[in-house]
Amino acid sequence: MSSLFENLILYSICTLIWGSTYFVITFQIDSASPITSVFWRFLLSAGILFSYAFFKKHNLSYSRPYHLLFFFQGVFMFSVNYMLTYIAETMISSGLAALCFTVLVYCNMFGMRLIFKTPITKKVILGSLLGGLGIIFIFMNEILSFTDNPKTVFGLIIGFFATLAASIGNMIAQKAYRLEIPIAVTNSWGMLYGSIFTLAIALLFKQDLSIPLTPRFLGALFYLALFGSVIAFGAYLSLAGKIGAEKAAYTTVISPVIALTLSSIFENFVWSTYIQIGVVLCLLGNVLTLYTKEKTS
Repeated sequence: MSSLFENLILYSICTLIWGSTYFVITFQIDSASPITSVFWRFLLSAGILFSYAFFKKHNLSYSRPYHLLFFFQGVFMFSVNYMLTYIAETMISSGLAALCFTVLVYCNMFGMRLIFKTPITKKVILGSLLGGLGIIFIFMNEILSFTDNPKTVFGLIIGFFATLAASIGNMIAQKAYRLEIPIAVTNSWGMLYGSIFTLAIALLFKQDLSIPLTPRFLGALFYLALFGSVIAFGAYLSLAGKIGAEKAAYTTVISPVIALTLSSIFENFVWSTYIQIGVVLCLLGNVLTLYTKEKTS
């Protein structure tokens, strides 16, 4: 029961925080380059995590093979994933971007099976299908109004590649977890390497690295760095290590529901019948995937 309660706490942290970031990210991409925003976000996150790791007296000295692991986790999870997501949201609505990212459930499911030989249980498959169907209902109006203009199609393709990058990062993080490296350490180095890689991309494409020094942008930057990156990723990777990346990825299905709830509070969002059906399906899939006990052989 204590383990279940701990998993519920970790899961709640991920969904609540990431559900709110859909709204907060708009404070950045409307006033700075997406790549620049990602660079400063994860550079600040790395600084916060290294400070925490020093305070907790974690060992930060690892050999080259481990640093390669940190590097590739950083590139895929904290750089490519977010650069592509931010860029996609300049071409498609945040709703369609969220819909793209729910594919992470299936990418992680097959990734865990292929790399770690984790069996795909019937309840995980059914729960994921229910959640995916729920997300489709939630964004039904946007799907029905979808147009096949090149910009929209390109935005969707970028969104799916962002999800694939995130899934690769998840698999690398699983490997680090199984090597019993503290998550604060892997994330510290990963976010640092990710921010350096993002900086290299920014310089390559001659991006303006300056940011607006306004309370709106800086507040969003601090929130996304501390809560959306340091705390949420710490909780998510802890959860993934405990229950598997294929189940932890279900946070990407519930987060949009949280985002809609916040939107109804702060933006007068109206809940349609489609959305209500979608939320029920997501919650049913969530219960089935995470909380139903499996029979063991």
